[in-house]
Amino acid sequence: MEIFFVDSELARSCNDDAIRAHCFGTVVAPVLRRRLAEIASVAHLAELRCLPQVRLHGDADGRLMVALGPTAHLHMRPRDDPPPMADGRLVEWAVRSLLVTGVQFAPAA
Repeated sequence: MEIFFVDSELARSCNDDAIRAHCFGTVVAPVLRRRLAEIASVAHLAELRCLPQVRLHGDADGRLMVALGPTAHLHMRPRDDPPPMADGRLVEWAVRSLLVTGVQFAPAA
């Protein structure tokens, strides 16, 4: 699957090892790198759902979220607009490229 980023700064912070470690810390940075590799290795979104460690979640707006461990999530959405199913859900096998929109840390408990 192709991965795109909402801007060049996010792309650099996700793809450069040193910047990723600085921005996201030593716990989240390696998980982020691994998740991006897992996303890139599948042909379409439906295959990504088969990887239990990814914990893919979606909402009605077409936004998607992938777990980066217990403290962070990778936010993304389909880059193109695949036609929805009759019930409004995303046709996951039709999604072949994603746009990463951000990394969100969970609030401290």
